[in-house]
Amino acid sequence: MELLSLSFSNFKRSVREYGMLILSLTFSIFVFFNFQSVIYSESMDVLENYNKEYIDIIVQSASVVFGVFLFFFIWYASNVFLNQRKKEIGIYIFMGLDNVRIGKMYMLESVFIGLFSLFAGIGTGVLFSKLFQMLLLKLSDISVDIKFSFSWEAILITAGMFLVIYGLMTLKSYHTLKTSSVLNLLSGAKQQEMQKEKWIITFLKIAGGVGILLFGYYLAWDTGDINSLGNALGAVVLVIVGVYLLFSGLIPAILRKLSGNKYYLYKKERTLWVNNLAFRMKKNYRTYAMVTVLMICSVTVMAISIAMKQRYEKITHFDQTYTYQVLSSEEKNGEEIAKGIEQENKVKFWNEMQVVMVEPSVVHSKYTYTAYGLVSFSDVKQAAKKAGLPFDYKELKDKQAIELSHEVLMDLSGDADENYKQKIGSETYDVIKADNTPYFGALQNDTKIFILSDKTFESLKNLGSITYFYNYRIKNMKNMEASRAYLNTLAQSSEDGQAFTGVNYTQIDGRQDSWIRVMYSLCIFMFVTLVLAAGSIIFLKIGNEVYEDKERYKTLEKMGIQKKSLRKSVRNEICFTYYCPFVLMMITSYFSVKALGNVMREDLFMVNIWSMGIILLVFTVICAISVYTAKKKLSLIS
Repeated sequence: MELLSLSFSNFKRSVREYGMLILSLTFSIFVFFNFQSVIYSESMDVLENYNKEYIDIIVQSASVVFGVFLFFFIWYASNVFLNQRKKEIGIYIFMGLDNVRIGKMYMLESVFIGLFSLFAGIGTGVLFSKLFQMLLLKLSDISVDIKFSFSWEAILITAGMFLVIYGLMTLKSYHTLKTSSVLNLLSGAKQQEMQKEKWIITFLKIAGGVGILLFGYYLAWDTGDINSLGNALGAVVLVIVGVYLLFSGLIPAILRKLSGNKYYLYKKERTLWVNNLAFRMKKNYRTYAMVTVLMICSVTVMAISIAMKQRYEKITHFDQTYTYQVLSSEEKNGEEIAKGIEQENKVKFWNEMQVVMVEPSVVHSKYTYTAYGLVSFSDVKQAAKKAGLPFDYKELKDKQAIELSHEVLMDLSGDADENYKQKIGSETYDVIKADNTPYFGALQNDTKIFILSDKTFESLKNLGSITYFYNYRIKNMKNMEASRAYLNTLAQSSEDGQAFTGVNYTQIDGRQDSWIRVMYSLCIFMFVTLVLAAGSIIFLKIGNEVYEDKERYKTLEKMGIQKKSLRKSVRNEICFTYYCPFVLMMITSYFSVKALGNVMREDLFMVNIWSMGIILLVFTVICAISVYTAKKKLSLIS
């Protein structure tokens, strides 16, 4: 009972001392729980019409990634927490406690912290689950009514995942304490000074780190074709290894060089903090590498979110170029159809084109499409003018063609703008451009169409059958159903199927692609979580170091060093800890975002800048809190 009472007393003190650890665990549980609520909550059943199965798969995938991240975060946090407690726990031996009882006491304290974080995370998750789902759907631009719903499945999965991971870490710490010596406990929190390496080992680490990073950057840059996935995977592995080697080789070498340069060291009171950084680099370089990788991931995740949003908007705009499209094997009066539509809707514009639909055997394409078509240059030019679409081409020569493509979410097929040869019928044509302007709207997604010169088009009419396209865009897209009754009267087909008239209606609710919108919204939450996790790791590390430095700073103050100098030393050391990984992240994230932009066919440079700006702001705030907290714990604030 006394052991339980002592453990609970230590826990109450830990809530104040290690608030950042508890807050980080609570926030992680909060996010994970809300991910599960999206899947299991009855309030989200309204998404059945929005491909909820796909959304569930995406959320589950994000949960797995988040769970793996949480495992390593709890592992690191548990180690920091144990190191901070070792010296205090070691003193209990002199009070008559053996290692087993000390281990049990620590385990009970850890259980209190874990349960407190778990209940706080799930509690806030339940309270704010509706707000989380509303925010998620708002970011996804999905308009549905969300009701508050309580899900035991989400609670059990969240609690089970956390308790398994946290329990394993607690048992590991218990085993460490049970088998530790008194000397190890009393000095466990202290980090040994980094031993001076042989210059050849340092050189190999630096050369290897720089070389591996540069090769990783090269693979990241060389994306946008069929090898993109392999290059991206290789780049990820190489960047992680390169970052690790740089922080284990280059950064320590620079600090040792600076600490040995008296002209640098003795200026602006750098002696204390530069030597202190060099003193601690033996173990801290792993933390720097981990934080750098987390920040790179966070920037990349944000870039994925914005890129998917931009691609989705372009795809939506592409598909909604026209509201109605009437296709007929016989020539119709487009003006009469427009008048019929205007009985219920005001027509914003309309156009018409003749397309020769041909069999796949006529067009020897390397890709398979539902249909293939040929259209004249003048028809497309006139239709583009009416629809307000760009068409900045000079008259095509008889042996030239323009391929009409469509917007895609990701493109691994390579550069579509390169000239290539295309055989149509018995002749070969030079394709001068692959254009994804929606001249044929949504029908352009599944139909491979080539624009030819008027003369060439007339000569190839005999290769297939002519289909007349009549495209209409109304002013009020939300009222499109009002004209469906009239347009359905136009649809007909002869018994032999040779004569037909069909109508294609655009999709304005975006239900088929709603999973894309949910995915880029989830990426925003992942970005926030990763940034806060990176900041939390540094915050915990600094708290551990401040715990070690208490006696040293008291001694320095007694030796006559002014508090002003000590405060400056603390500030500079902590700022270096936050901003050193940030600098390497800035360089590396440029290549990761550039690679993503190549695959998504988007310019993400400004996204990269904004993401780094957000991280810089968050790190600056956490850094200021760290500096204030450290000064307060070291009694440097008057």
